[in-house]
Amino acid sequence: MWLIFALLSLVAAAFVVYPLFSRSSRQQHTEPVHANVVLYQEQLADLDRQLADEEIDAVQHAELVAEQQRLLLADENLTDSHRQARGRGAWLLLAGLLIVPVFTFTLYEMLGASDDVSITTIMQDRLRGNLDQAEDAQLREQLTQRIGRRLMSQPDNIYYLVSLARLQLESGDMLQASATYQQAVAVSPDDPDLLAEYAQAMYFASGNKFVPSAESALDRALSLDPNNLTALGLQGIRAFENADYTLAIASWQSALRAISPATPQAQALQAGIARAKQQLGEELPGIKVQVTLSPELAADPELLVYVFAREWQGPPMPLAVTRLQVADLPASVVLDDTMAMPGGKPLSSVEQVQVVARVSQSGSAIPASGDLEGVSGALNLSEGSVSEAVIIDRKL
Repeated sequence: MWLIFALLSLVAAAFVVYPLFSRSSRQQHTEPVHANVVLYQEQLADLDRQLADEEIDAVQHAELVAEQQRLLLADENLTDSHRQARGRGAWLLLAGLLIVPVFTFTLYEMLGASDDVSITTIMQDRLRGNLDQAEDAQLREQLTQRIGRRLMSQPDNIYYLVSLARLQLESGDMLQASATYQQAVAVSPDDPDLLAEYAQAMYFASGNKFVPSAESALDRALSLDPNNLTALGLQGIRAFENADYTLAIASWQSALRAISPATPQAQALQAGIARAKQQLGEELPGIKVQVTLSPELAADPELLVYVFAREWQGPPMPLAVTRLQVADLPASVVLDDTMAMPGGKPLSSVEQVQVVARVSQSGSAIPASGDLEGVSGALNLSEGSVSEAVIIDRKL
């Protein structure tokens, strides 16, 4: 950008300065001198005529000739001075044309427009992705610093305030994010999205508790937009914590209708709804599993046993999981939506599942050579709860 700016300035300077330097020295310097000499010669001829006509005597003639010579010399000196002054003016103009762009660019930097460009560039780089964790953290830090610097001169810039607050949330700085959101709300007090995000930040900053200021912001957001997704999610959490499970279910179901069911957010809402229904005493679709270890296999009683359901012929990610020890076998467990993985799909979101029981030699849920395992066939959940017996009978 700076190179383009400089080149354009030089081109503009060339158009202005070129005429000052393009004339030949003969045109600039000899023409005034030549005119003065011609006039001087005419005046000498006139003096010679006056002497011949005896209008003046020899002494007067000599004095007048000397005076004309002095005037000619003075004219030449004046011409030289004018020429030098004009040269100095040209160089001053050229210097000005070079200095002004530098001054302008410096002022541009001082006023922060350069930061605006930098902020936009960094945001675009982050959106493109393909960054590892360290690179993204570095860009996030650069972005935080530049936005903070811009806010020093533009403290009411709502775009930068919200962007900074979200960056602080990303970094886990909940207290600072809450403070920045508070500034943003002061600038734009009737924005439901902003109020909901402010309430969320205060909830996190307070150790997952609804302090009065968070509740006030949440209520204000819902009054402005009853369908705000963030506000509905928070209202469900607040209702669940207050044992108002009916309101929690209604809030989360309203939010669920507005988003794709395949998203992690939808899956978290489904799991929350399932837990709220369970609190109300509603029967959840589930699988009652009887787990036994084959007599032909032996295992350390302290080894962990993972029992989980996964989608039939689908991804290996568990839909519901629980954990036992070999010493607990045989055992009966129930898998349902309350056992969903964080951010994962709930059991009730699929029609067919497979149950797996695995003795882990390493203690990890990831299967490895030497583990003992048993699996079921396809189980249909479309009609409600089912029961299944799984025997751990093979070695991986």
